[in-house]
Amino acid sequence: MLEDDLVYFSTVATAGSLARAAERLGVSQPALTKSMQRLERRLGVKLLLRSSRGIEVTDAGAAFLLRSRAISRELEVALQEARDVAGGQAGLLRIGATPAAANFALSTLLPRLIEERPAARVNFVSGFSDALLDAVANGDVELALLPLPERMDPSLEMLHLLEDDYYVVVNNQHPLAALQSVSLSDLAGCQWAGSSKHEFARVQLERALASEAIPLPNLVLEANNLPALLLAVSRMPLVSMVNSHAVSAESLPPNVVMLPIRSEQIRCPIGIVWRRGYMSSIALRAKALLQAAART
Repeated sequence: MLEDDLVYFSTVATAGSLARAAERLGVSQPALTKSMQRLERRLGVKLLLRSSRGIEVTDAGAAFLLRSRAISRELEVALQEARDVAGGQAGLLRIGATPAAANFALSTLLPRLIEERPAARVNFVSGFSDALLDAVANGDVELALLPLPERMDPSLEMLHLLEDDYYVVVNNQHPLAALQSVSLSDLAGCQWAGSSKHEFARVQLERALASEAIPLPNLVLEANNLPALLLAVSRMPLVSMVNSHAVSAESLPPNVVMLPIRSEQIRCPIGIVWRRGYMSSIALRAKALLQAAART
């Protein structure tokens, strides 16, 4: 019962409305109200307040929400570990990948992992490396494929899989589009569409430019996902940077071209990151499949 109440509370807090939460959960609104009242009585504090804008989470509720989500994740891990010990093959794989590694990850694991474990479920998320590292550290993602950072949280472990190449992307009207490849000096003065400040590719680029005393990118647009960057490049005279594994020439907008970068300073080691400690059997199997694919 408590586990259900925790799930219900998290959904209400996220939805901001009992009606929306009840619809998402597939339960009646009165049943959901009783669940929230039961949880508040058990804790002895008010978790939710009704307002003209819907349901608002109290300060006590926000603190409890953060802790209860962590408890739910740990309970999920405990259940999976018990199944593994008992020899079961079912499980949930929570895996994330950057745009640079998403195609490699999914093409490696699907459909083979599901064929081997028909009862398994895969929860896949995509994001840039800084967000994925936080997700692994917080336990929201069990495995993540991303460019390996030089320094990492000591609670995490990593395994190098392969080296990736960077490409510049511009639309076919941009002056750089006439080149076969670009050097770092060719990028001086360009206007950019870039990822967030601490994302791996941007850090690599800015470090390489600084080492050759080339002005840093004039950033016109920041985005936290690859489709947004590519759309911006297709519509404006902007430059952006992608990994060779992130996209293929055929998947780009029709007026966008990829140009290799002539620089030994910009490199992209792709690998797996996970939290130290217990790893579910399905995550171990996924890790083994990814290693085998990288070797071939």
